[in-house]
Amino acid sequence: MSDQTMEQVLTIISGLARELILDADDLARIDALAVAAQAGGGSGVTALMQMARLTGEAAADANAVPDAIDRLQDDSQLWRLVALVVVCFAAVRAEYPSRQDAQAARTAISARADAVYSEAGTFGAETVAWLVSMTGVATLFLSRTAAERAPAVRVETGVSFPSTLLAYDLYGDAGRAEALVDRNRVATSLAMPVSFEAVAP
Repeated sequence: MSDQTMEQVLTIISGLARELILDADDLARIDALAVAAQAGGGSGVTALMQMARLTGEAAADANAVPDAIDRLQDDSQLWRLVALVVVCFAAVRAEYPSRQDAQAARTAISARADAVYSEAGTFGAETVAWLVSMTGVATLFLSRTAAERAPAVRVETGVSFPSTLLAYDLYGDAGRAEALVDRNRVATSLAMPVSFEAVAP
């Protein structure tokens, strides 16, 4: 692994942390770890892993983490490892309204892990064991969460209604209208599509 790769990944994770973390104390910890990571070598990789863990744990919106990761353009072995750590620690803090949401997150983490495991041996057996344990905890959490959540279902109305009315009809709670709008990426809450997805009551 070159010093250039280490520096590039350090720049990416530092920027990601500043995008996702709002707490000043956590950002100060990120800055301190970034200094440690500049040492390079094994200690530098350890500091990068700590930065990744803190980014996932302290992100203001844990659900936004996977999309933020996917927007970044880097295909290095080290970045894939760092990204897996961020996503796993964010996954256990994110919200999963439906069974399918949790299942999709679990599938995505497993795919990331499969891509990392085959090349993580470069960083030593201890790192591989830690990654396997971390991923196992995250996927087990998501499996349990999926089992506890109601499924998402397709609702057909035949006529367009406001989201507040639909939320009240479905759940007896007009306050869940925003969730319907967000789940279906609707431009206006006043006119929901005649066919939309909702978490089963």
